[in-house]
Amino acid sequence: MSTTDHWYPDQIKAGEFAGKFNKETVGFLLSKENDLHCVPKDQLQIAEFGIWKGATSYQFAKYLDGQGTLHLFDYDDKVIDVSNNLANEGYENVKTWGSSYKYLDSYNWSLMKILRESDEPLFDYVYLDGAHTWAIDALTFFLCDKLLKTGGYMDFDDYKWKLGKSRMSPKYVPETALLYTEEQMQEKQVKLIVDILVKPNPQYREIVADKIFQKV
Repeated sequence: MSTTDHWYPDQIKAGEFAGKFNKETVGFLLSKENDLHCVPKDQLQIAEFGIWKGATSYQFAKYLDGQGTLHLFDYDDKVIDVSNNLANEGYENVKTWGSSYKYLDSYNWSLMKILRESDEPLFDYVYLDGAHTWAIDALTFFLCDKLLKTGGYMDFDDYKWKLGKSRMSPKYVPETALLYTEEQMQEKQVKLIVDILVKPNPQYREIVADKIFQKV
């Protein structure tokens, strides 16, 4: 199998808004528990990694209400489809960061480009719902940390998620077994990132258990 083969099942391609948005994330954004209200909305920068079919993207767009910028990170076809759908809903304050389906390509390459051009932190809120793997998202955390403003938030989805119990398990995508060991497929890799890299970090305080952390 070539490293450029598009082997992902059709079910995980983007389309019109579908699926459940993250109610815990949206509830936090709308609550009085966050400090985002201290930032002028036209300056807010929200980054979403892993957009699926745009259900949570749509909620972020509604929250921004045409102001600030919503940064979408995912595969090229997904960010194009979802950004087009958002534009059809009147939300054009969207910047897309697409990557190819090559195995060693990811949104971390887009983050490199931002860091290369940025003189100061950019994001106020980072929602990480992407690869869910140590190999990719451990680095994503460190890169986003450099781009996250003091007072900003890191939001991790799927704390207890496992490759082996997901739609990416070998049962549905046999190639997954070629990429990961059995131990890696049965490990809660988002939990590893949160427990090992984020919780012990004195620059972060836990706001929502195992999920949302504020940079202090």
